[in-house]
Amino acid sequence: MSAVAVAAATTAGPRVKRGWKIWVGGALLGILALFMLVGPLISGYDPNATDLEARFAGPSAQHWLGTDDLGRDLFTRMAVGGRMTMLIALGAVALASAIAIPLGLLTGYLGGWVDLAVMRVVDLFFAIPTLLVAIGIVGLFGPSFSTTLLALGLAFWPFYARLVRSAVVGVRDLAYTDAARVIGAGPWRIIRKEIVPALLPLLIVQTTVLLGFAVLDEAGLGFLGLGVQPPDPSWGALLAQSRGFVLSHPWIGVIAGVPILLVVLGINIMADVLRDRLDPQGAST
Repeated sequence: MSAVAVAAATTAGPRVKRGWKIWVGGALLGILALFMLVGPLISGYDPNATDLEARFAGPSAQHWLGTDDLGRDLFTRMAVGGRMTMLIALGAVALASAIAIPLGLLTGYLGGWVDLAVMRVVDLFFAIPTLLVAIGIVGLFGPSFSTTLLALGLAFWPFYARLVRSAVVGVRDLAYTDAARVIGAGPWRIIRKEIVPALLPLLIVQTTVLLGFAVLDEAGLGFLGLGVQPPDPSWGALLAQSRGFVLSHPWIGVIAGVPILLVVLGINIMADVLRDRLDPQGAST
């Protein structure tokens, strides 16, 4: 086999792998997004409207995913609940990123007492599992949509801040940042023009991964009754509701759990794709 053929074979493998991931991850997220956006419009049901005569109806032409114990259409409630879950997850990731990225950049670049003070706060958060931090915040302010978003955002930022800080420490003394200092660039310009572009691939991938964790933790809070409150649906709340009927009507639990599995799987696949695209050296190994 010629050298050209060998090179083609070695580069074709990662391309095929990434292409497969893009199609699968994109299809999962695209279908779920379409379901959440247009599902309530095509079903024609109010997600909170009860019909006791139709309670526990199985999947049919009238109710595509069946109904719950109050006769509410599960297709509509799953779509609206998905909107709630994703809005909370996206908001929590945005809040965590808004806190963690600036703090990580500043502490990593400046060092000294600033780094020491912020990292000790981060260590304090690390002593408590993320979900317990969120539960404590929800317990303090009461369960609701906005409280769940706030709780997850405040629970996620310490890990993200430590990651950003470690990455900044790894690049702040490289040759190109030293060259920027020599020509008279100030700290803010070095952070903005030299360090942030170098960290951008890491930030994009980590934010995507964090979104998957946010979906899972929102579902966990909802399952415990600490998320979106009835009658409004969320995926975690619907999963908790199905607990009481797991033996008599098991399809309700399956319907509530499968979208959580699929959306987290799709997010993780796309995070892998982004990592491969943004880190060619990692993709080739």
